[in-house]
Amino acid sequence: MRSLKNHFGVILPLFVLLFAIEFSVVAGKILSDYESSMSDEYNIIAVSQKELSDEVFKSRIPSFKNAILLDAKPVLDRLKGQMSDKNLKELENSLPKFYSIKLNILPSPTFMAKIERDLLGIEGVSKVETFAKTHDKVYRMLVLFKAVAQGFTALIALMGITLIFKQMRIWLYEHRRRIEVMSDLGASFWLKASRLYKLAIGDSIVATALVCVIYIFAPSLLSSVLFSVGFSMPSIDIVKDAVILLAASVGISIITVSVVMLASKASYDF
Repeated sequence: MRSLKNHFGVILPLFVLLFAIEFSVVAGKILSDYESSMSDEYNIIAVSQKELSDEVFKSRIPSFKNAILLDAKPVLDRLKGQMSDKNLKELENSLPKFYSIKLNILPSPTFMAKIERDLLGIEGVSKVETFAKTHDKVYRMLVLFKAVAQGFTALIALMGITLIFKQMRIWLYEHRRRIEVMSDLGASFWLKASRLYKLAIGDSIVATALVCVIYIFAPSLLSSVLFSVGFSMPSIDIVKDAVILLAASVGISIITVSVVMLASKASYDF
């Protein structure tokens, strides 16, 4: 029972730490997908006195995706009967060209202001509407969500590592007699710490497996909730993520054991 409790003392903080890392990765994908969908819906309207090609826009905007010339016919059709055909024709010929411009990214307010200046620098462009007020709210909301997710991950990671350190010190204290005997026999540092490394690696594998099981079922449990608030559940490559999580878990465990062993060497006279 005591051994199980000791393992649980490492598996639990490792599990929380890995869960937070994977949460950060998934949250990043969710926000990235949402940002991509918002960039598809976001339009910049440019008014030009002459027809412009995509190459002209590309030369001024690196993140340019496409530009659609808006059809003025529906507006002119509504004016039929309210003015003569001659005046309607003159109005049609005098109307400027309206372009709906899409970008490959969701621009920051600073970048958007630059885009507006660059568009106004194109010969013929007389007005640009970026819908900055609405865009700023969406962009700042995304930035806030990212900061909250990263802060949450950092806080959980710090707590997890602290708990792992404490548990490793307990392990070290329990194995102190064995390590002292091995030290008297001239054993190397790695041989004296091998038992602790094996325990840490074993618990790392268990913690990684538990996190992966949760994230295998997470998409089906969260997709409807995310959809209801306007987000979509990204695809999770659990095999690739499991390799990353296992590498992180084993790396943290080995580093923690090494640091605890080295820090305690003088105290316990190993």
